[in-house]
Order: sequence, then C-alpha cells, then structure tokens
Amino acid sequence: MASRPSAPGPLAPVEAFLRTRNEVDAAGLERWRAAHGLPGEVTAETYARAVRLREALRSLMLANNAGPAAPAAFDLVNEEIVRCDLRPLVTAGGVRWPVGEREAHPGDLMLGAVLAGVLTAMSDGTWPRMKACAADDCQYAFYDHTRNRSGRWCDVAGCGANARMRAYRRRRA
Repeated sequence: MASRPSAPGPLAPVEAFLRTRNEVDAAGLERWRAAHGLPGEVTAETYARAVRLREALRSLMLANNAGPAAPAAFDLVNEEIVRCDLRPLVTAGGVRWPVGEREAHPGDLMLGAVLAGVLTAMSDGTWPRMKACAADDCQYAFYDHTRNRSGRWCDVAGCGANARMRAYRRRRA
C-alpha cells in the first residue's frame, strides 16, 4: 500500500509499528525501533509484549472500520499504559504524553512512545481515522485520509476489488 499517504503527526510511528508483522523476532524489531528513532531497546520480553500490543491496537482499529473490537484489547492496552507509566502533562500546546523522562524498563520506552501516539490521537480526535483493512485476510493498518472517513480497505484496487468481487459472486450464486 505504498500509494497510500502515511498517517500524520504522532500517528506516523503508530502506523509504522502496526506494520511490523514481518519482524519475526526481537532482533528484527530492534532494527525497526532503531530505524524509526524510538527510545529504549527490544528484548525477548519486549518483543512478546509488542506483538500482543500490536494485535490489540489492530483490534481497536478494526472497530474504527465498523468491525468488532475484542474486549480484551482494551484491557491489554490499558495494562501497557499503566506498565509504561504514561501520564498526561497539560501544556500551552495541549496534552503531552512524556516518554523517557524517568527511569524505566528499556522496553517501556519504545512501547510508551507508540502508546503516547495512540493517546494523543485519541485525545485530539484523529484516532477514528486509524483503521485496519476490512479484508479478513489482510487487516493492514492505514490512516483514512478520505474527507468523509469512509475508507474501508488498505488498497481499493486490491483488497477493495477482491471484496466487491466476492460480494458480487455471492449475490449471483
């Protein structure tokens, strides 16, 4: 989905994090973390937490795309927020979620940075535009840039065309 523009502002690292399905071990996620300039380091424990958090966030994004959100996803995201000790600071520019300003587990810094982007988006109203592709076999993370927030697929010509073709065949059968 290279043709789709990336998410703006604090959602850019969140979107990139949600696209880490190809990082199949801690070393791969550590390379990704370093390439994106996120704080901390990735251990085996952090990798396991990151995978669980990524899939919980994907579940919340499916709900943004008229799909079901797993109730456990909310619990897992809230647990990670507490574990990363994220606390809002009110500033003249709005709410800020500081990360890395205290002693923390190295994994908390990376996951905290991702969660700070999620919390910022939830508080500024841009979170509903973060979606997971409606295609059951895809669920790729994307930011919905459409004016009326009606984007359903990561790629209209790919997943969208396939979904429309399946629906057409069901109607004709």
